[in-house]
Amino acid sequence: MKKDLDSIIKKIDSIQLGLLRFKDKKKQLTLQVQATTNGDDDSLNCLITDDINHPKMINKNIHLIQKYHEDYLYVAGKVVMEGSSNNNILHIRIVKAHWFVRRSKGNVSWLKEKYMYEPPVREKIAS
Repeated sequence: MKKDLDSIIKKIDSIQLGLLRFKDKKKQLTLQVQATTNGDDDSLNCLITDDINHPKMINKNIHLIQKYHEDYLYVAGKVVMEGSSNNNILHIRIVKAHWFVRRSKGNVSWLKEKYMYEPPVREKIAS
């Protein structure tokens, strides 16, 4: 599982640009972002590059979508912190991440999962 996360993190860092999608007041919004990862943990930072007003993002569930040639990355996460000076930098905890590669044979094409990361579930201990 750690190998899958490491591979996905390297790909996120190499692609950088992506679309951040989230719901606000029952409306789907999309922002262009530049994503970087935080090394060894399962989180990433996103710099919002769009010059539009957006709502506060803290505790929002997000989806980061990145594409590069035949590679597609899909990351589900939760915003845990916003930048203190402005809210254009988001710190996101990764909940689930997938790396897909487009395959084709003749006129038919499909996405094949290359790596998948989902953090282990921590069981609550009854007191």
